[in-house]
Amino acid sequence: MNSAQLEEAKSNIDRALAIDPNSPEAYLAPGMFYYWGRRDFDSALRELDRAIELQPNNSDSRTFRAAIYRRRSEWQRSLTEFERALELDPRESSIPTEIGNSYLDLRRWSDAEHAFTRALALDPHNINAGYHLAQTHTNSTGDIQRARQAWDGIPEQRAGLHPRAIVISQMIGEVEYLDLLERNFPKALKAWETAPANTFEAHLRRLEARVGIQLLAGQNAAAKPECEQARVLLEAQLAKRPPEDHTSAAELAWVYMCLGRNADALRLAREAVEAEPIEKDSFVGTDFLVGLAQIEAHSGESEEALKLLRQLLIIPAGEFVSVARLKIDPVWDPIRNHPSFQKLLSEPEPETVYK
Repeated sequence: MNSAQLEEAKSNIDRALAIDPNSPEAYLAPGMFYYWGRRDFDSALRELDRAIELQPNNSDSRTFRAAIYRRRSEWQRSLTEFERALELDPRESSIPTEIGNSYLDLRRWSDAEHAFTRALALDPHNINAGYHLAQTHTNSTGDIQRARQAWDGIPEQRAGLHPRAIVISQMIGEVEYLDLLERNFPKALKAWETAPANTFEAHLRRLEARVGIQLLAGQNAAAKPECEQARVLLEAQLAKRPPEDHTSAAELAWVYMCLGRNADALRLAREAVEAEPIEKDSFVGTDFLVGLAQIEAHSGESEEALKLLRQLLIIPAGEFVSVARLKIDPVWDPIRNHPSFQKLLSEPEPETVYK
């Protein structure tokens, strides 16, 4: 939403509160507004606290409050709140999905698998649950076959799960990235050759995916024409987007890598991390840290990439970083033979630290 739309939404919320200041829904709305629209977590929590005070059995208010606790790195408090929401609405598949998402980040693999399995039992077409169950199998044991099975029954529009990408697997597509984990680059590329591209978004999505696949396959020269097309589109898109949108910059960083503009790629990735630090948002900020580590690995900044990897292995970052994932993920190939990287692979996964 642009600033004018946000102001209109806030005006409508204020009118609703003036009409009925004791309505729990009237407080849920500003809670969502501050959470999604302004990313003002403290203000959002105040509104949600009031909504829950007025209606303690409202699972939506508790779900949003749990999500905010997670972004503030209060993981245990968040899980407790998600569990309470699930007690209130045991048939809602999105709640166990969010519980599983937290366990995945915390590298509590068996708990994550249990939560996603429950979510899919409630809704077999739950794309979010299917995707994260696949991530759980990949990152806990490196079992690609089980990861593929997690997608069984999920609708084909799963490719649109991440319309904006921060790490390269999101840019390529998590289903296709399973092929890359098996080093089957031609299969992944072929999947995107036949993907629809009849809209601007679909065309750009296909371009980005093909660029990412060819880059990880070491085919930068072959990819350059498509890299240049993607650069023009992404730079134009970035110029129109609000300053707080750093996902477009993350995608453009990979295109710059493909074109040999390593310094520009590093600049964009570092600017995103500075703007979205984990201290501000532990849930999204971690993804930008992963993205930066990946860019550093491909730009010759091996020591910096390894420093970030060591940090990511002990904080809640299990969606994209685990010892099992490091062993098979081609994004780390540029630093795979580095002694420090080999040391990471030879040691047990460290305990994830969280509160």
